[in-house]
Amino acid sequence: MNDMNRMRNIVSRLFLFPLCALLWGVVASGCSDEGDGLQPGKYGYVQFKLYKLASYDKDTGGETTQRQTSQAFTRAGADKLGDIRKMEIELRYGETSITQTLILNSYNEENAEFGLRTDKLQLLAGEYRIVGYRLLDKLDEEIPNAAAPIDEAFTVVANGLTVKDLTADVQARGMVQFRLTKEGLPEIGRAAATLAADDGDKSFLFSNIALVSVTVKNTFTQDEIDFEELKVTYEEQYEESPSADDPDDKYKDVGTARCDSVVWLPTGTYRVTAYTVYSKSGSTKTALDTRMGLQGKEFTVADNELTEDAEIPVQLSEEAENIKDYKALREIWEALDGKNWSYRGEGSPAGANWNFNKEIDMWGDQPGVGLNSEGRVTSLSLAGFGAKGVVPDAIGQLTELRILSFGSHDEEIGGAQGGGQLFGPNGIHPDMTDAQKQKMRMHYYDMFVRRDSREDLSEMLQWVINRDPKQKKIVKSSRIEPKDVPAGNTTNGITAISKAVMRLKNLQQLFIANAPIEAGDVFTDWQGENTAYREQWAEESKNWKWGDLTDLTDIELYNNPNFTELPEFLRELPELQVLNVACNKGIADMGREWRRLVMGDNETQTAVAAKLQMMYLSYNNLPEFPESDVLRRMKKLGMIDCIHSGVKKLHAFGTEIKLAQVSLDYNEIEEIPSEFCGFTNETETLSFTHNKLKKIPNIFDAKSKYVMGSVDFSNNQLGATDGKAFDDDFNGINTSELNLSNNRISVFPKQLFSTGSPITTLNLMANMLAEIEEGDLQGENTHLITSIDLRFNRLSELPDDFRATTIPYLQGFDISYNRCAKFPTNVLNCYELQAIGVRHQRDEQGNRILREWPEGITNCPSLLQLQIGGNDIRKVNEAMTSKLWIVEVKDNPNISLDVSAVCSLIQQGMWLLIYDKTQDIKGCDALDIER
Repeated sequence: MNDMNRMRNIVSRLFLFPLCALLWGVVASGCSDEGDGLQPGKYGYVQFKLYKLASYDKDTGGETTQRQTSQAFTRAGADKLGDIRKMEIELRYGETSITQTLILNSYNEENAEFGLRTDKLQLLAGEYRIVGYRLLDKLDEEIPNAAAPIDEAFTVVANGLTVKDLTADVQARGMVQFRLTKEGLPEIGRAAATLAADDGDKSFLFSNIALVSVTVKNTFTQDEIDFEELKVTYEEQYEESPSADDPDDKYKDVGTARCDSVVWLPTGTYRVTAYTVYSKSGSTKTALDTRMGLQGKEFTVADNELTEDAEIPVQLSEEAENIKDYKALREIWEALDGKNWSYRGEGSPAGANWNFNKEIDMWGDQPGVGLNSEGRVTSLSLAGFGAKGVVPDAIGQLTELRILSFGSHDEEIGGAQGGGQLFGPNGIHPDMTDAQKQKMRMHYYDMFVRRDSREDLSEMLQWVINRDPKQKKIVKSSRIEPKDVPAGNTTNGITAISKAVMRLKNLQQLFIANAPIEAGDVFTDWQGENTAYREQWAEESKNWKWGDLTDLTDIELYNNPNFTELPEFLRELPELQVLNVACNKGIADMGREWRRLVMGDNETQTAVAAKLQMMYLSYNNLPEFPESDVLRRMKKLGMIDCIHSGVKKLHAFGTEIKLAQVSLDYNEIEEIPSEFCGFTNETETLSFTHNKLKKIPNIFDAKSKYVMGSVDFSNNQLGATDGKAFDDDFNGINTSELNLSNNRISVFPKQLFSTGSPITTLNLMANMLAEIEEGDLQGENTHLITSIDLRFNRLSELPDDFRATTIPYLQGFDISYNRCAKFPTNVLNCYELQAIGVRHQRDEQGNRILREWPEGITNCPSLLQLQIGGNDIRKVNEAMTSKLWIVEVKDNPNISLDVSAVCSLIQQGMWLLIYDKTQDIKGCDALDIER
């Protein structure tokens, strides 16, 4: 009787405290009532598991196996098992009725389809019968018709766990992972080019599909279900399929795409009826194609099973423009001896060739071919492949081309020389920004023309400049000699190009280089065996004209040895801005062709004259510039390169033409005309090195508000007549960097300073200067000087005003290889001086004449480097300090030097002594002096 009363108390407590008391609780430990007198071991646990009725097999103990159901089994109490959140269950224990609400759990929503479970419920050991249960949603509302009828018993074992399966009548559903298939293309190989496009044939790359929205229809109920923006993963695989082009290539490249995620569908048979595919870049998605009313292949969905054969038939077409582009690529490849191509260069692996043993929509994926998001060919470079023959009419199909190259100035060694590969991954590409386009336009200049005039300075002075964050670093020029492809040699065998190029109205850059082509065949009549093109374009071709190519701004016709003139089409281009015709040695007079380019054959100005901004004319036969009446028409010209072109006579552009870069090095120029061009602060370089100039013309103005970057008159004959670089009425020169080295100047060019020329770097190395007089440096802008190179002259001393009062900001000074018997200590007064060179001082007979060490120099506050080697320095009577930490004393045979004060710094690599091991240098064993 006492036991029965105790049971009634427990049941009463269960209903009063259903979740906390936990004698019927949902966790194993539960809450206990220390006064109830119950004994441990009389309790056990039960856990309820809820499965879908459609897939529950009682004989397997709850494993989900497919149950045979009809198509009609689609209506149920709940759409998904995961919609059920709670179970209210009624149990009978003997004569006692117990009702408990339990929470149903699963790992996640998708796993819920395979079953739910309650937490462990603690009950007294014994026999229980399930009277019934209700299933509730997240709002605690009953889901009608969901609970299956049941009247079953189970036993709770003391200290054990009983698992009891229950079922719910919910919608039977299975998993589907969609696979995207290509429809509408031939299995493999070459379909004949069909040129008439269908408006419904969209151009896009199958590999660009990143998302897909798909509609499926149940074939029994006719219900349609939409899935929005499923993520798609694309990959390429190989399947066995021998190539017709290469018997050794036994595998075809195929592209496959699959949805990353698995979706759920009610059981039944379905087919895909519509889709939209998207590309994605960052957060932006773009619809590529939408198709409605499809009749895709049927696929069956079984409850709780994965269906992987559901196909989304993405419709591609041979009539899409991108597919027609790829067929054109194949025709071009075949016409230009493609089977024998073998790539040489930096943009692709050595020996690379095009491969057509792949699905036709993948033919555009070839070395040297660039595609846009629609799969259209936007860039084509045949440079380096060794193409031979006539470019066929098929080239005219590539109407989205922006860049077309049949060779270039850096085919073979461009990348290896550090100049970057013009058509490499980071090189030229369609629709570049202005900054990227300018970099591309300067590629030839940077590789073959550019030279920093400060490279002629001594290494010590270059060291000083490169340490100064306020000054532009000196970058060693990458000017290549010999050139990438020696002038006159060829790398391809292209002999003619179809005039169908005139269809390419989006063309921006055109390159024809290193080819045996003649000027008259650059764009010639119909070419190739495929007459389908010319038949379609017969009427259209009557209206073709170069004037329609308004985006074509950049042309390179480089190193075509059979050119005897420039092709006529150049004169017809309406927007030509950059022209590279370097290395065309077969043209006898490039000056004549220059004039025809600007004036045409009928001496009327062409469109080129008003638009051309940059001209590369180097390595040609250009004895004389066109007359000024031609040059003055080139209003936008900003850069001209005529190095190594045999120029003897210049004519003036006029001061209205503001040239930013002028390169006339390695010619035979004896005179520069007045009003040669305008000089502004946009003038970066003006270079006349290696010519025959005897005087600097009076064409500059030191008072100009414009300061040019660099002016280089080195390696001429300046001063050959009277020792002067210019006449006495010289107006100065408005530049910051001036190079007059390797000339015959014997009279110091004081007008540079007296006129106020804003010079910061002056190079007078290798002249005949014997004297600088007091006052020669006086001028309103002399204080701007930071570097002076006077090496290889005949100076025996410096004037007293060669000091801080005149040149206070001097940082580097080199007077090595002169005739100084005394160290020029007045220069040390310049409080920003970091380096001084006084090496190799000799008299006229070649005797060493500098013997005294400049005492106190190690304590100069700013000096970091001293070069005093090649002299006859004797005893050094001062200790070295950490202030002066680079000292060069080589080739001083009688020197005696103690470096013990800085030995620890030498050992740490913080103090550098440049010396001979045979010299008398004491105080530091780390120097390995021979004794």
